[in-house]
Amino acid sequence: MKITRYGVTLERLLPEQSEMVRNWRNDRKIAQFMFYKGEITAAMQQEWFKSIDNEQNFFFVIIYNSSPVGLINISSIDWENKTAYSGLFIYEEKFWATDVPVMASLAMLDVFLLLFGIQTVFAKVKGDNKVAHKYNTSLGFSRTKKIELGLGWEYALQKETYQRETKNLRNAAIRLKGNDTFIELLKGSPVDEWIAEGMKKADRGVVEELGVTMK
Repeated sequence: MKITRYGVTLERLLPEQSEMVRNWRNDRKIAQFMFYKGEITAAMQQEWFKSIDNEQNFFFVIIYNSSPVGLINISSIDWENKTAYSGLFIYEEKFWATDVPVMASLAMLDVFLLLFGIQTVFAKVKGDNKVAHKYNTSLGFSRTKKIELGLGWEYALQKETYQRETKNLRNAAIRLKGNDTFIELLKGSPVDEWIAEGMKKADRGVVEELGVTMK
C-alpha cells in the first residue's frame, strides 16, 4: 500500500526495508527518544515485522523526493472500536525542521481518520521529548495519563478534534501541495486486498473531499 498526499508518499513497510528501519531505530539520535533503548537485533526485527504484517498495523516509510527519510505508523488498530496508536520519527536530520513530518502526519491521519473511520488515535511520548509534546499538541492531541512508570505521557486525538484543530493547517497544505490523494494497492497482498474491500464501503463524500484516486 502506498499513500501519496501533500507532496509525500507513505509506503507500507516491505520486508526488504526492515533492516534499513532497524539501523535507523538503533541510531542514538532516534533511540534517545524511545522508551526502549536496547539494541534491536536482526532476529528481533524479523519477529517484530512478522507481528505487524497484518491489517491491524500500518508502518509506512516516508518517501520525499524519491528518498526514504523516516517512518510513520498507525498501529494496534481496533477496527471494531475504531481506535489506534500512532508514532513518527524522521531519520534524516535535514528534514527535522521542515514541513515533511507535518505533511506525512496529515496524509496518514486524513486517510485513516476521515476515510477509514478511525475515531480515536493515541500516542506515547517520553516525558523529556519536548519537541514531540509540542508537535502532537499542534495536531490536536491532548494528554490523558502518565505511562511507562511515569517516564512518559499518553496522548489522545479524537477525529472531530483533529478536523477542527488542523483545519487551517490542512487548508494551507492543500494550497501548497494540492488536494489529490493517490492510494496504490499491491496485487497479491492479503492486507491490500482487505483494504480494497473496505474501500468499496467508503463514504463517497469523503472520497471526493480528499480527491482519492485508487491505483
